[in-house]
Amino acid sequence: MLSGALPGSATTLASASLGCGSAAALYLLILRPTTREPSGQLLRSALGGAMLLTGPLIALFYPRAIAATSLTISLALTPVVIAVCAAATRHSSETLAGRLWPGLAAIAGLLLLLIQPSLSNPGVDLVLALTPLLTGCGAVLFCSARASLWRLPAALLGACAVLGLGAAINFATHVGGWPDMAGIAAGFDALEALLALIALGRLSATRWSAQFAIVPLIVLVEGVVMVPASVPARTIVGLLLLAFAAVALLIPPSEESRFDLRTSRPGPAHSD
Repeated sequence: MLSGALPGSATTLASASLGCGSAAALYLLILRPTTREPSGQLLRSALGGAMLLTGPLIALFYPRAIAATSLTISLALTPVVIAVCAAATRHSSETLAGRLWPGLAAIAGLLLLLIQPSLSNPGVDLVLALTPLLTGCGAVLFCSARASLWRLPAALLGACAVLGLGAAINFATHVGGWPDMAGIAAGFDALEALLALIALGRLSATRWSAQFAIVPLIVLVEGVVMVPASVPARTIVGLLLLAFAAVALLIPPSEESRFDLRTSRPGPAHSD
């Protein structure tokens, strides 16, 4: 909507890099953290931020346009990636099946509602595979870092470095330029990156990933409401699957709650 109303304000690698760097600088300027953080924790936060913030924008590194519907379906795989990563870090597969089904339900719902992506181009296939992998693994890695005042700016600076490298390559090869309204785009990108990391820090990675089912659900429901016509059964089933997936991802797993009660200690904030 903003890109249509304000031509030139769409997100680019340059605007995203500038936005992440500006958000990190503003955060450090306001909070002024004085405590020192181990280099290992800073590196974990920076790498996690670089992955999870770059993942949804990885298509900007590809020289050709990729269909938005394909990227939406690809991002819906993020909860599946998070479930596998969480099970791998815990060295346990007891609850893996229960964690997988919400993401798979979201994928099934989107496949019923959107045009299925074409998997005939290896470059596009790689982008669609990297999108959920980077986003999901980055979210788990960011949550595994110790919560401190340095975690968020380190993540923003890590993303700023990766996105800035991509923007520099584009400028050097004359693939992209500096749009007229890049400043507005950078402001929106800064706000989006900052809010995404704050939400991820307060929620678990699994609950944070519910956005990849909720946002398509809201947009598709708006489309059904704004275009009064007979709704086919295929659409109803797809919307229901998306709704069930979103609710299941938002509700904390009952298995973890029972485990925390048995051990009489709160579960770690970064357990997902």
